[in-house]
Amino acid sequence: MARSADFDVREIFTISGAKVAAIYEKNKMTVHFQGMSKTLQFPQTVALQGAPTCSVGISPYGLYNRLNDAGRLILINQKAIQFASAPFIRIGEKIAMLTQKKPQVAEAPDDIPAIENYYHPPVAEKSVSLTIAAPSLELSYKLGKVKVTRRLISPFLSGSDQALMPVGVEEYEVGNSGDKAQTITLVVPKPSLVNLQEKELKPTDQDSIFICSAPVHGHVHQEFRSEGMRGVVMGSTETPNRMALAVPEMPGVAIDTQPYFCLNRLVQDLLLNQDGSFYEKRGPVLSSDYGAAVSLTFTLKPKASIKIPLAVVLDFPEQVYIDGTTFERKYVQGFAEKEGRAVAMAKLALGNYRRWWSRTVEIQKRILDTLQASPSYKDDRAGALRLTRLMVNEFHFPLSNAAVWIEDTQGLERARFLECYDYAYINPSDVDWYSMVLLILFPRVEKELCQSFIDSIQAEDPTPRFYHYHSSFVEARKHFQEHPEEYEGVSMTQVRDAFKVKGSVAHDLGAMPKGHPLRNVSDYAWYNNNYWVDLFPKLALRVLRNVKYTVDVDFLRKNWDTLKFGLQSLLKLDFDDDGVPEGYPDEVKNTFDNLTLFGTDAYDAAMFLAGCQAMMKMAEMMNDQPAKTQIRKAFDKARASFETLWRDGKNKKGEKLRYYITCYDPETGKTNRDVWTNQLDALWYLIAIGEEPFIPEDRAKKILKTIYRNNRTYMGWAMTRTENGKPVESDQGKDVYTASNYVFAQLLDYYGMVRESKDVYQHLDRLVFDYGNSLITPDNLRAELEKEAGESAPGPHYIVAAYPRPGAVWTHLALLYIKDLQTRKKIKTIDSPSLISFLSDLMKANPEMEN
Repeated sequence: MARSADFDVREIFTISGAKVAAIYEKNKMTVHFQGMSKTLQFPQTVALQGAPTCSVGISPYGLYNRLNDAGRLILINQKAIQFASAPFIRIGEKIAMLTQKKPQVAEAPDDIPAIENYYHPPVAEKSVSLTIAAPSLELSYKLGKVKVTRRLISPFLSGSDQALMPVGVEEYEVGNSGDKAQTITLVVPKPSLVNLQEKELKPTDQDSIFICSAPVHGHVHQEFRSEGMRGVVMGSTETPNRMALAVPEMPGVAIDTQPYFCLNRLVQDLLLNQDGSFYEKRGPVLSSDYGAAVSLTFTLKPKASIKIPLAVVLDFPEQVYIDGTTFERKYVQGFAEKEGRAVAMAKLALGNYRRWWSRTVEIQKRILDTLQASPSYKDDRAGALRLTRLMVNEFHFPLSNAAVWIEDTQGLERARFLECYDYAYINPSDVDWYSMVLLILFPRVEKELCQSFIDSIQAEDPTPRFYHYHSSFVEARKHFQEHPEEYEGVSMTQVRDAFKVKGSVAHDLGAMPKGHPLRNVSDYAWYNNNYWVDLFPKLALRVLRNVKYTVDVDFLRKNWDTLKFGLQSLLKLDFDDDGVPEGYPDEVKNTFDNLTLFGTDAYDAAMFLAGCQAMMKMAEMMNDQPAKTQIRKAFDKARASFETLWRDGKNKKGEKLRYYITCYDPETGKTNRDVWTNQLDALWYLIAIGEEPFIPEDRAKKILKTIYRNNRTYMGWAMTRTENGKPVESDQGKDVYTASNYVFAQLLDYYGMVRESKDVYQHLDRLVFDYGNSLITPDNLRAELEKEAGESAPGPHYIVAAYPRPGAVWTHLALLYIKDLQTRKKIKTIDSPSLISFLSDLMKANPEMEN
């Protein structure tokens, strides 16, 4: 176990085998059926082995359950593939498979009959423990006097290009606590994931999800012995992809390799001799699926232990897309020889995994230390650990959702990430706005993404396209063509309108079902986002954030005229001339596309004010006084309208309510007094980039107190509740949004409401770690326990999982840093040099740990 001073990785989140079953089976959060479509019951995940654009999901039982390949989620449901990824161990004459999952319990109609005859007996549940500390994982098994720890080590936090190399190292630590020597054989099999037979799961939907079966022809597996390593490379005659497993030759460890074993006869094909070698080796036959394995035999003296690393390599050199486009993965450039690349990757992994592990542990410890240094957590280690695991959990997003990653001919780093696999849009700007993960980990990638959205402002395509139902359903398009008379006098904004209006900010940069992810074309058409009013303010705030955190004023300078044009275009959507762009009446106007809004609403008004404030700051940086004066006028006019939303009153229960109401139409007097949890999101963003908020502290605290008391539900704080604390009509409004709750918790902490903040974080911790959502964080969930069709009792339900927006949790560290500077220096705004040091200090390597 790697430790750093007083930090032990197992503190982050360790549970027993019984707890694994309770969380991932009994407490499992299932999917809420929305009526029109149902998202995927996402594979439960405790680790991701590999790198962005190419990684394998590990289930709570240590088995393979999915492959993420260039924006495609490939579900590994075939039991033969899953159980072929489980190691097994022979101690004396007893053999056990290192998983508590029972093959016979999982048997399905397509599985081999009496499946338990073809795999070794699993370890007893009581003998297992699991430690999740993303991007690493530990699975421990107690077998009498022998303890085995399977430690998955990732290059993801290596701080180098190795982070993009699809490899992983499984370090097996075996200890003998007894008084007698033990002769042990450890066998590590891996199923071939090369040339999986993929089929799209839901061809009529907007997702990028596939099912697969193991390949049954074309296998070419080769044993190798090279530079002090032994292993097997698994390839195919039908693809350039290869998979390898390799171990270093070590004194006292006898190694044997099995190039081919049939997945459905693992026990038979991996039968061991007394010396730990494989009894029989045979070549492949047609119509069979295969894997490869390594056996490791050694004798442990009493009280002795050994660590043996095994490299797993996914040498998948090409990123392939639905339109036939291919891009070479970036790691390929680091290896001159194609044929020997998989072996060279294994060599590099075995030579560097200790440094990867040390740096991972150091970063995890740094997060914990930063939290414990704050006034809120200095005497609350349990709370700091809770927040640490919630933060590192969000490392899943770039590992799982990366759709492409290249370095182009000009040396520009370009990467794209899915909103989620169910809604396979590329980097939706309204979603990415909430998370600092890319800025913290990959600032060059974040910069290029930000540039792409700035460029979208000048883009124009008047070509008409269908929107909403007519975009999604062929029946609606058929009706449009056959009955044009029914559309006369009807607003066509959400039926058929221009593809892209000049001056608007793109919602996204593409969609996986439409083509490769570097097209930089907004494919979202569920609603017409050309007229959304939150996208430009969010972009302005994002630009200022990136400029301040990276001190890249040149980036702002070259884009300043475009940003000013974007603001002027947005102001044209202020049809009632109250200063706040409200968009078209009775139309969806922002990221919350299921929430009925009218007139001036609290979320968009606050977002517009924050966007204007960001633009004024950038005008100062550009020494553009005329622009600053003009924007100040727009800000002041909008602020007066924003204040008409303020309410200081009581509800039916006599409770004091002080907040900005959801929306108000000054022309009709129509009012919606619901309490919106997201009304301070823009304020949160301003504070997190070192700017002074436009809402006074005393008023912000009143709003937070109102939300805390009024919007609380069983699962967390709902997006909106009526003024009397009841559910609203909108399904989206009823839901609890994970990112919204993170924002809420951080504002509570920043404004000194520490107890309430920790209460919110406890709800979020339960959501992620008590309901089996580790490394697949849901975006939103039902507020109460509900009973869905086919269920026997009420339970928790999410709408969609594996989402980037909950990366908002990382902003807690920025707020701590900023508040500390404000307190110590007695200042309200924080400049760029201080912010850039925050990023560099957070992710820097510690030389002592490196060695």
